[in-house]
Amino acid sequence: MTRISRREVLSSMTAIGVASAQVLRTPSTKPKKVIIAGGGIGGLCCGYELMKRGHEVTVLEAAGRVGGHVRTIHDGYADGLYVDAGAEHFTKPGYDLYWGYVKEFDLPYITDHRREHILRWMDDRMYSEEELADPKVLAGMNFNQTEIDFLRRNPWWNFSSLYFDRYDSAFTNEYEPFAAGLNDLDKITVSDLLKKDGASPAAIKRLGGNSSALHQVWHHAILKKRGVPVFPTQIFRLAGGNSLLPETFSKHLGERVHLGCPVIAIRHGDSGVTVSYRQYGKPAEISADYLVCCMSAVMLRQLPITPALPDGKRWMVENMPYYSATRPVLQTRTKFWREEKISPNISFGASALEHVWSQAEDVKTERGLIVGTASPGVKPDQSLAIWRSRYPGKLDQIEYASIIDWSQDPWAMACETTSHRPGELAKFWPAAMEPCGRIHFAGAYCDNLNWGQEAATRSANRVALAIDKA
Repeated sequence: MTRISRREVLSSMTAIGVASAQVLRTPSTKPKKVIIAGGGIGGLCCGYELMKRGHEVTVLEAAGRVGGHVRTIHDGYADGLYVDAGAEHFTKPGYDLYWGYVKEFDLPYITDHRREHILRWMDDRMYSEEELADPKVLAGMNFNQTEIDFLRRNPWWNFSSLYFDRYDSAFTNEYEPFAAGLNDLDKITVSDLLKKDGASPAAIKRLGGNSSALHQVWHHAILKKRGVPVFPTQIFRLAGGNSLLPETFSKHLGERVHLGCPVIAIRHGDSGVTVSYRQYGKPAEISADYLVCCMSAVMLRQLPITPALPDGKRWMVENMPYYSATRPVLQTRTKFWREEKISPNISFGASALEHVWSQAEDVKTERGLIVGTASPGVKPDQSLAIWRSRYPGKLDQIEYASIIDWSQDPWAMACETTSHRPGELAKFWPAAMEPCGRIHFAGAYCDNLNWGQEAATRSANRVALAIDKA
């Protein structure tokens, strides 16, 4: 059996990181049979890349639709309005492989203005971007002079760079955090690091946390190496909804994609893999040369795998931290914020309504949609109450409030991964991306920067390349 070393895995990711999706896909001289478990964007992308190289692909998706967390909802909204319930946008730079597919399939895209002129609710009042660059306002918030001077010249969203930029140069390979000589930072929290480097209590309150300081500065360095802002403001969406890309992958894969087929068990050995699943509620089985697990670690940890994964890999799968979320949606009779000349891009900082923006601006209608994020289990009236108590305008033309709660999705309740606790980064990385014999792993959690669609397509290309070369 061909075994892939940790060094080979990391080297392949360096190559993928600079590649374009529009590569020359040479037909394989050794076609393989491959099962893809999970029809999210990662699984579909991996299946597409393998198919284009001449391999036999079968995609098993548990749900009745493709896309996973890339989900656009049209039903239930007036006048053709729609909501991207999961993946919200993509950036330039930062989504290099993703842009390759947008160009390859000639997909229509539009600029998204949701990160422009953001209003932020802090300390029981609303602040504009101009106020958060005012030295008097900043002094009143108890920032120190160094921080005030920085925020006078830099946008609020770039605040973390004041303390994290100094570590960027240590990371010479974005896939090898432990080669930076900063391993001691994995023993302390982000708040500990900020305190050590002279941050004020006000800065620690807004930038700190209990996660690994090494994990935080590593991610910051990855963005800088890719030329991506800490909080990209130049962002885009696919016209009509981001589901267009996974649906396009699925269209090309055709009958290779099987919906309503949840995987229920995995057996693997030196010569291949056998997957048990349900089809139309009845048990079924399929064997192949390789399996690519493209489901979240939350779903993967529920499956019996024989023989069991190695201890380190199994620990990673069982402990990978995720968050779940809801998507509050407020349908309005008019886009009244325009009349009031108030930005609809607001950070409320409340669990019932964290931040909001206007969506589906490309639909020609007087109506509007305000969509946002909130904690799992939040009800529509709770989100609406936060909006009405904190929105700085006077007009109220909301006609319908609803919630899309991912925590209730039986197959995609886990959204993106969260940061790791001090001392645990080495247990997760690079174990998350390493194969186990004939089983490979892809998805956002299998890349070094869990930026949704780009991370999923990067990991998908890594796995497709490895299997093709095996």
